[in-house]
Amino acid sequence: MTPFSRLLGALTIAMLALPCAPALAAPVLLDHIEAELVSEVNAAHAGAEGGSEFWVALRLRPDAEWHTYWRNPGDSGLATRLQWTLPEGVSAGEIHWPYPHREALGELTNYGYSGETLHLVPIRLPADWPAGKPVELQARASWLVCRDICIPGDTELSLEVPTHSDANTPDPIWASFFVQSRAQLPVDVDWPARFTVSGPDISVAVDGITVAADTEVDFFPFANDLVNHAAPQRFARDGGDTLRWSQTLSDYFVEAPQPIEGVLVIHDGEPAHAYRIRATPGSVAPVEAAINGHSAAGEAVPDGTDARPIDASTLGLFTGLVFAFLGGLVLNLMPCVFPVLSIKAVSLLESDEDRGGHLRHSLAYTGGVLICFAILAGVLLGLRGGGDAVGWGFQLQQPLFVAALAYLFFAMALSLSGLVHFGTRWMGVGQSLTTRGGLRGSFFTGVLAVVVASPCSAPFMGVALGYALTQPPAMALTVFLALGLGLASPFLLIGLVPALARLLPRPGAWMESFKQFMAFPLYLTVVWLLWVLGGLTDRSGMALAGIGLVLVAFVAWLWHRPGPMALVFKLAAAAGAIAVLAHPLVRTVSPPSQAGAEQHAEWQAYSPERLSAARDSGQTVFVNFTADWCITCKVNERVALSSSRVKQAFASDAVVYLKGDWTRSDPLITEMLERYGRSGVPLYLLFRNGGEAEVLPQLLSPDIIIDSLQAGAASS
Repeated sequence: MTPFSRLLGALTIAMLALPCAPALAAPVLLDHIEAELVSEVNAAHAGAEGGSEFWVALRLRPDAEWHTYWRNPGDSGLATRLQWTLPEGVSAGEIHWPYPHREALGELTNYGYSGETLHLVPIRLPADWPAGKPVELQARASWLVCRDICIPGDTELSLEVPTHSDANTPDPIWASFFVQSRAQLPVDVDWPARFTVSGPDISVAVDGITVAADTEVDFFPFANDLVNHAAPQRFARDGGDTLRWSQTLSDYFVEAPQPIEGVLVIHDGEPAHAYRIRATPGSVAPVEAAINGHSAAGEAVPDGTDARPIDASTLGLFTGLVFAFLGGLVLNLMPCVFPVLSIKAVSLLESDEDRGGHLRHSLAYTGGVLICFAILAGVLLGLRGGGDAVGWGFQLQQPLFVAALAYLFFAMALSLSGLVHFGTRWMGVGQSLTTRGGLRGSFFTGVLAVVVASPCSAPFMGVALGYALTQPPAMALTVFLALGLGLASPFLLIGLVPALARLLPRPGAWMESFKQFMAFPLYLTVVWLLWVLGGLTDRSGMALAGIGLVLVAFVAWLWHRPGPMALVFKLAAAAGAIAVLAHPLVRTVSPPSQAGAEQHAEWQAYSPERLSAARDSGQTVFVNFTADWCITCKVNERVALSSSRVKQAFASDAVVYLKGDWTRSDPLITEMLERYGRSGVPLYLLFRNGGEAEVLPQLLSPDIIIDSLQAGAASS
């Protein structure tokens, strides 16, 4: 056959394939990356008994020197994600990840891809899918692309794949690329593997594998907070068929998952060979010297001197439950919770119930707390499971919730002031608790206590919630319930031990004055919520919500006035207040103002690049992760961080002060919180002379900060 005839044949085959070619959308070009959906087949098999399957892929091609991230991004970054919109009956599997490589930036080591990568996904067709009907696939893809800076990206992608009654027809262009990508997928193996956590290291051994002495080997764990990603991996070969390696534990290590899973990459060709390893607890001797290890940061092998702040045995489920209970107990003293609890105390004083009545109301209050915590935990875990970067207090990042909470507090304050008496059963104030409504009042007081507790973070609480969010859902829910039990424990204890109630002041006329006085902390809370809303939206949104509060006051003024005209005005004002909540100015998060956002006289806005640059230059760095709605954060800033003593200490030690604002959702800040075992703010980190982070307490004082700085100076 002549070259011309071969070319003619190839063109003929290509032309015959055109009617079945998938309808490809043009690749999407965004900042430093190109993205598209591609199919391995140009026609999928439809109508197969039991259904059929074909493969598509998210293709990402970053610019030269830029990279995207693997399922475990390492020290920083975010894994690429896909959210599918599919026809009824069609399903998409999980992303099948090619093995990654290391990306080093200063002392950080990340796992990802610097070249064109196919993220393979199986698509399943039902048995009754009609042959000839195309499959319309839509997906929202999100990623983070980085070099010396990081740019988050997301886009909507679509792909239409034709079907026919024959077997899957490979696409002449993309099928070979899918073959190459599959060669980079880790292979499931049944090699026996075991691990041991000992001192500062975790060590893993795999039996039944033969690796040449000069072959480079890598292990990439699935769990993010297992190892120090920048630390060198130290490998040894025992008896010819056992591979053993050790690596320093992560600074955020709490407890090893069982089993430990990851990808073992053996660089014995191009592409390398990758295997999925599952290691169970066992006995493994640590590797003392690096035989075939390397550090992504180019560091020498350490001599086992890395100190561990937390060992595997120091925080298990029991310790997490204890921390959660103590955190909930201390939460009762927080300024956002105390006014509501004072209202509940008044209701107990006004009650003339017997021991059984006190117990019933204590149990109703506890039930409200626990049920609300369970709902909050379910929502939080569901959002995180769906890929959202959220943590404790996430609802206060939503302006609609903040505005609605301001309405609720304002109505409560008006009621306490005596202007109107609606909703007292919800607060359990000024009512006899002998009726069924009184029990409902106790229940909803518990619900309200949890709602208003969301801006606060107490000692012990951050560690407990950070631990909870790394556990399976059942264990996480148990920790949340322990937190709720701690919050409810004072009133539960009074119900269980009636003698404690005699320690409360005697009832009297003073209680009415006290009740009215407690309205003023709620008015102040409303002012603070409007300020938070203004930060989330803008001054127009804050002003519009203020108009809504005026309408709420108007409804309260008309509440007990009879007659049809009063009813009309009440309904109109209530409708107006609700309409305010629906207005885009109130319910839409606005982008942060750039004026002063990057630079301040005393601090700089946090970014991973700023932190890395300061640490690389050996500077001492203090990082304050905060939010406008976090009352604990604001108290610490006023009491400690704004004190002249701390400012002088920062200046004399040339401390770089970085502030990370989590008022709006920020995935980079959420990732840092998770890395240090926290689910929300505040979080305070001190990096002395560019070294590893020291996590400071959640409640600060000038002495705590200054002593931490001086401890670093004394040890240097």
